Amino acid sequence: MTMHSHSNQDMGPRRRRPLSRIVTLLCVAGLLAATGMLAGCSKHDGATSARRIGFAMTLDDPYWQNMRLGAIDEAQKLGAEVTITNAKEDPILQIQQLQEMIAKQVDVVCVVPMKREPLVSGIQALNRANIPVILVNRDVAEGCDYECFTGTDTYQGAVTSAKILMNAIGGRGGIVELHQHVGTGPEIARSKALQDVLKEYPGVTVLARAPHDGDRGKAVKEMQVLLERFPDIKGVYVHGDPQAIAAAEACRDAGKKDVAVVGMGGSVEAIAAIKEGRLTGTSYQKPEEEGRSAIRLAMKRLAGEKLDKQYLVPCPAITKENADQFVGQF
Repeated sequence: MTMHSHSNQDMGPRRRRPLSRIVTLLCVAGLLAATGMLAGCSKHDGATSARRIGFAMTLDDPYWQNMRLGAIDEAQKLGAEVTITNAKEDPILQIQQLQEMIAKQVDVVCVVPMKREPLVSGIQALNRANIPVILVNRDVAEGCDYECFTGTDTYQGAVTSAKILMNAIGGRGGIVELHQHVGTGPEIARSKALQDVLKEYPGVTVLARAPHDGDRGKAVKEMQVLLERFPDIKGVYVHGDPQAIAAAEACRDAGKKDVAVVGMGGSVEAIAAIKEGRLTGTSYQKPEEEGRSAIRLAMKRLAGEKLDKQYLVPCPAITKENADQFVGQF
């Protein structure tokens, strides 16, 4: 808004304003300028403008959609504006989206990195623009700076699922692994977790690994092929609940009802399947809480609070014995 101290009509000698009123108007204009209410004001104008948060993630699974809902709701509660982008598991697209956030001059960016190595350059760009970064759910490789990480400890959650599977098969026999997109942080962490747990179970052998790429249909097809190749499979270690349920269905359809199958996530569908005995178990993640936590931490950082490096969301085991105690978030 632009203030005018006088118009053409005020120039005539018969309509002069008192000097005291002119001084008052000038003072008001100065006050408005100081508070950023004139045209061309600075990016932030105190309480009159919401903080702007960018949330760079993917929406290719109900898990991420639930995280999105948590972030949106928390931002509304805290009076912030949040812009959410969908990178569709494509690191190149996500880097482009981060560049767009820089151009829009957002105050802080929450990032679910699509892949550890490629996203270093995207976060470095945010660093150069002096935009704080909150990592959510997935980590990133070294070479860039971020304020903190929040989310499930993906590795420990995967260890939980692996141990459920080991107990279910009695620590002996052949298993297969159905994994998500190769090279993503969760894929790397979950595969490492399985390998680490297997060090304690020398009687268990990984017969094969196959990608499901987040696709239930592909999980069914891969499971069918694996059952033909290895008819004595004892267990299936699956990255993600939807694909675990699909793999379990493929096993039942092939007459292999005694094959143990574990997932990861703790979805509504998975918890129901565990109660019904269709799925052996899963590890419980809370994507909605991850989204909320990211927004809360972003606002704390913008308020000048010093943050710790990690804010982990617990990931307990769910089996038929305790499934009644859990409510899925997605």
